[in-house]
Parts: sequence; structure tokens; C-alpha cells
Amino acid sequence: MKVVLMDRGCWSFIIEDKPCPEQATEKEKFEYDWRKQRCYTTIYQGIERKFLPLIRHTTDGKEAWNILKTNFEPTSRARLAVLIDEFFEFKFNPVEETIGIFCKRVDEKKTQVKEAGFEIPELLIALQLIRRLPAEYDHLVQTLYRLKDEEFNHREVEKQLVNEARRIQLKQKDLNLDYTENAYTVGSFRLQETSKKSSERSGAVLDPSRNPGQYRKIHYPKGMGPSCDFRSRKGHDASKCYKKRNKEKKQSFVSETSFCGSNQAFGVSTDWNHFLIDTAATSHFCYERDRFKNFKELKMTNALLADKKSTCEV
Repeated sequence: MKVVLMDRGCWSFIIEDKPCPEQATEKEKFEYDWRKQRCYTTIYQGIERKFLPLIRHTTDGKEAWNILKTNFEPTSRARLAVLIDEFFEFKFNPVEETIGIFCKRVDEKKTQVKEAGFEIPELLIALQLIRRLPAEYDHLVQTLYRLKDEEFNHREVEKQLVNEARRIQLKQKDLNLDYTENAYTVGSFRLQETSKKSSERSGAVLDPSRNPGQYRKIHYPKGMGPSCDFRSRKGHDASKCYKKRNKEKKQSFVSETSFCGSNQAFGVSTDWNHFLIDTAATSHFCYERDRFKNFKELKMTNALLADKKSTCEV
């Protein structure tokens, strides 16, 4: 609000009560009254609507300013306690502000405390500036602690902090130079490192007889290269098509399963006088004699069981 009043040439009505000279011309009197009225209207339009009843009864800009100052900046001990507490809670945040802005915030809060009726000692102001700094400032903080009493003030501490912040910024720039100077080179280098690590993990490096270009993927121009008859796609032939291999494996498994589950493998015979054992067949027990092309009659009618001690008539 103060800056707006200064921009409109009305701040002089707040800091002093100087009337318009009697010998002024009509134009000068008109400009004086216009600026004085503008001082009040600027304040009236600049505050929130809920606070308008505080200054609605007056049309004088200085009176309106003092009313607002009394309500929002009282010189009571309660306000003084709040300001002092806020002063010692200040903490530098390098993500949101610079060290110079942080020092200025501390200085402004010191001024508010002074206007409330208490002046913070110079030693406490300097200590608050270096109280909660990041680890990058630890070396400077130790150096500042060794300063003489007459040199340890918030102005000197602020100057040293600004210089250290510039040094830290330059150091960070030098550390990140390899990543920001040439983005294309860095990206290519990282891609090569990734490919190298991938080949080392695959064990290809351990083969001394390996041809360097043996495991490289061949890139064909667009529209050229081998074609897969199974999928009607280019880039590989049918012998290397993984979908074709998976389909063949699936079909063989289904055919074997269907054979094992059909009546041909587990058919029921009405002739109970014949019972054959075929240990090489998928289904080991089958009494359908006509299912076999070659068979022999068994001379031994005894068969050993699993415990090798018992026998069973065949």
C-alpha cells in the first residue's frame, strides 16, 4: 500500500499534515485537493471489503491509515511477543529464496520489532542470520564465529553470506558442467555405458572367440529385409518366428493330451481273458489287444511288485 501511495504522489499526506499554501493558484489548489482525496480512495480500494467499516466514517487518508495501523500493528506486549517469536523462527530456504532475500526478511522483522517498542541487540541479529543455514555454509559459520566483537554485526555477516552464496553457486555450476554443456554427447555416452553393462551382464564378454559383430542387431531399411510367412511381417523369417514355435508346441501338447484322454487309449474291452502290459506306452495299462500291431505272449506269469518281495499273477 505504501508503494502505491508513493506512486500516485499521495504518501506525503500520510507522513505529514502540510496544508495547501494560501498564495497557491486555483490549479494548484485543485491538484492538492485531488491528491488528498486520491490518498483516501487508494486506501479504501486497496483493503479487503470486510475491513471497510473501520474507515468508512472518515474521508481523510492519514486518519484512515492510522486507524488501520492501530488495528493491525498495535504496540502492545502481545504483538511484541509475536514479532519476537517470528524473528527467531526465521529459516533460510535455498529452494524458494536467495541468501540476500533471507537477510532482508530478517532486517524487516527487526524493524517491526523496533516499531513495536523493543530493539533487538545487534549480536542476536547476527546470530539469527547464521543460525539455520544449510551444510554448505558450515565452514563460513565457523569463520564468522572467530570474528572480533566489533566486526561481528549483521551487516558484515550479510556481506560474507552473499559472497559465500556466489561461491557455492559457481561450484554447483562447475559440477554440473559435464551434464549441461553438451546434452547430445552426454546422452550418447550414457547410452554406450548402458549397452556395455548390458553385454557384460549377459556373459557375451566372457567368450574369447566371440565375433564383435555377432550379437549386433541388424537394422534393415524401411520396406526391406526378410519376411515372415507365418505372420506376414517383415524383419525376420518363419524359422525365427517365436509365435510359430509357440503355436507348434501348443498343438503337439494338445494332440498328446487328446490321445491320452480318448477311448482308444482307455477303451473298455468285453474280453476279460486278455490283459497286456506295455511299459513304453503313454498309458501303461491297456487290455485292448487289437490296438497293438506287434505283441508277444508272456511265458512268465509272475511279476514283481514295487517292494521286490511280493509277486502277482499276470
